[in-house]
Amino acid sequence: MKRTVITVSLGVKLSDTFTMISKHKPDEGLQELKRFIETAKLDASALRDIDAETKVLYRKFYALLVFDHLLQGSLSDAIQKNYARETVSDLSHGFFLTCIGLYKPARTSARSAIENLIRFLLLHRGVDAMSITAVYALFEEANRTFLADEEQFKRIGRLRSVYSELCKTVHSSSADYMNLEVPFNTMLTFDKGKFSDNRDIVRECCTIVGELLFVEFDSLVQSAHYTHRDILSESVSKSVRREARSSRTI
Repeated sequence: MKRTVITVSLGVKLSDTFTMISKHKPDEGLQELKRFIETAKLDASALRDIDAETKVLYRKFYALLVFDHLLQGSLSDAIQKNYARETVSDLSHGFFLTCIGLYKPARTSARSAIENLIRFLLLHRGVDAMSITAVYALFEEANRTFLADEEQFKRIGRLRSVYSELCKTVHSSSADYMNLEVPFNTMLTFDKGKFSDNRDIVRECCTIVGELLFVEFDSLVQSAHYTHRDILSESVSKSVRREARSSRTI
């Protein structure tokens, strides 16, 4: 029987990844896919020559892992704990997927992290955030809630700007925000430009999230073990540390 070749609009042949003897034989097709998954190797090119920017991202990200540890041990409300954990989980996915070449899913995860963080912060401030279903309404409520805290209010604004940029990827607003990766063997491929763009936006997410948590949970930072406290303090700027100190006297 003549082999069937399926060609997508970009001129890429799906048979380059696995042979599709017939679209009516899913068992064979799925077995081909299984063999591909079993033999696929992750491309670690992103971490082969680690530069200063990637190191900065890792330090910001690692501080969030410390925050996750502290928050899970101190929060009494289960819902708050879940949203705090999911925020860090999403950013972990965003970082990891960026490193292995899954750039669009990485940005989707970073976007989800922002939503979860805003909901967590509102819950912690006593707002019934679970009744808010629209993301724009979450941000509007966050603006009202943090209005009196000038710097925190600005950070919410910065986070909203990052969120808007990430939405362009999620909604594929133009070809610049698309993956265009077909078939399977074109995924997991290192792209220096995409990696750099993703690394920068994930780093910005981690930076803003870290600053918001550092100020909002200053008492938790101060009561933490000195090794944890040092990691968190070194992950933010001197101005953020001064801001946290000044809030203790208010």
